[in-house]
Amino acid sequence: MSFEGQVVFITGGAKGLGKEMARAFLEEGAFVAVNDISDGAVDGFLKEFEGREAVALKGDVVNYEDVERVVQSIIDKWGRIDILINNAGIVNPLVPAEKIKKQDFDRVIDVNLKGAFYVTQAVGKKMIEKNRGRIVNIASQAGLFGEKGFLPYAISKSSLMLMTRVLAYEWSKYGITVCAIAPGFIAGGMNEPILKKKDLVEYLSKRTPIGRMLTVEEYINTIMFLASDKASYINGETIIMDGGMTGYIDMPLVDVIMKGR
Repeated sequence: MSFEGQVVFITGGAKGLGKEMARAFLEEGAFVAVNDISDGAVDGFLKEFEGREAVALKGDVVNYEDVERVVQSIIDKWGRIDILINNAGIVNPLVPAEKIKKQDFDRVIDVNLKGAFYVTQAVGKKMIEKNRGRIVNIASQAGLFGEKGFLPYAISKSSLMLMTRVLAYEWSKYGITVCAIAPGFIAGGMNEPILKKKDLVEYLSKRTPIGRMLTVEEYINTIMFLASDKASYINGETIIMDGGMTGYIDMPLVDVIMKGR
């Protein structure tokens, strides 16, 4: 897929999976902007991609003034934003619902949902002026049916999928498509520490009929597809990319019954 000359903004894109998305879009000829709240991440990104059509800007998606400043900086440099990837996100501390701290709940909702809306609104206004745009929201399989211990995270991602649908209703008339991807367990990014724990990797792999975790390459390829003109008629949808994990049971009832025979 070629993104020659297109301007891509990836939130939280200075490190982790966001940085790998940036790398992939750059390889396809795009101009790429990322933001991050960390000076170190921003500096590291600029050093790694020095000489490429890439910029990294410090800014917090939860701070609307930061968002407006970052978006305007991208517009000032390249004149437009063609593609927005709402990648910035965090996971809550894994505790039962009755033990969730207010500040932890608020922070997850602020970053994953409110931050995504703030950026989408700021970029969307610019896309409306150009009468064209692609927006891809990063949701999660946990937002479909929940996951024990992940209450704030699951709520934020479920709401993000609904936001995707509503924005598609409202902005399609401006030539803007809005989609989301709901991945399962990715073998990278925030899950990087997990990969060193063989038992946990085996457990997560067994939760899918495919029998393995989602690779970073597979994940990014799907995001790029949704951002491309090849997906021009996919709108308001959430692509569930969990290897068939949703609804899958490793030992279904029929197997238990037959085993009993």
